[in-house]
Amino acid sequence: MSRAAQDLERRIADLERENQDLRRDRAELDTRVQELTTIVGNTPAAIYLKDPDFRYVLVNRRYEQLAHVELEQIRGKTDYELFPKAVADLFRSQDEEVIRQGKPREFEETIPLPDGEFSFITVKFPVLGREGQVRAVGGFCTDITSRKVGELEREGLIEQLQNALKEVATLQKIIPICSYCKQIRDDQGYWNQIEEYLRDHSEMEFTHGICPACAAKEFGMDFSQGKGNR
Repeated sequence: MSRAAQDLERRIADLERENQDLRRDRAELDTRVQELTTIVGNTPAAIYLKDPDFRYVLVNRRYEQLAHVELEQIRGKTDYELFPKAVADLFRSQDEEVIRQGKPREFEETIPLPDGEFSFITVKFPVLGREGQVRAVGGFCTDITSRKVGELEREGLIEQLQNALKEVATLQKIIPICSYCKQIRDDQGYWNQIEEYLRDHSEMEFTHGICPACAAKEFGMDFSQGKGNR
């Protein structure tokens, strides 16, 4: 066999080994991609990726469930084609801030979705190319709706309790009252009609009538007999 033929055989053998290495590396890469796809697809956070023009490239299963869309419906579209303008303006401003700062940013947001309002903690980040240019903007959103609802309910309960305590504190003290005319002395030393004092120091409102004893005393009327006497 000539030297040229031997060199050719060695070259072919080297190429076969390189092809085997490439096939092995490709199989490993496919496995890693499949594993990553499985993780992204099953994570409870909504995950998405947008190109430098803010058009959707990728969304995961949770995003599809929340927005009631599928990847093929959303791919290549911007937020302005998918959400109300106010929501799209919010998302665009966040994306632009991430690109401008060139680092991850965290946002808290409440947005309307087909199943109602949802609150999220969203982390957005730039995806950079070899030259440092922004190739994409990624994000993942953690649903905190239940936590926010619980916080609002607790705030409402706390406010109710604080108001109740204020009302109790208003009346929870020794009240100086005249044993004859029943007027009450306030903190400034002035005497007030009892209804005026209670109205100013509580949530009470008063209507006036006349009891049977006073009716008999003042007008000679006997309500116990169902008639009045003069």
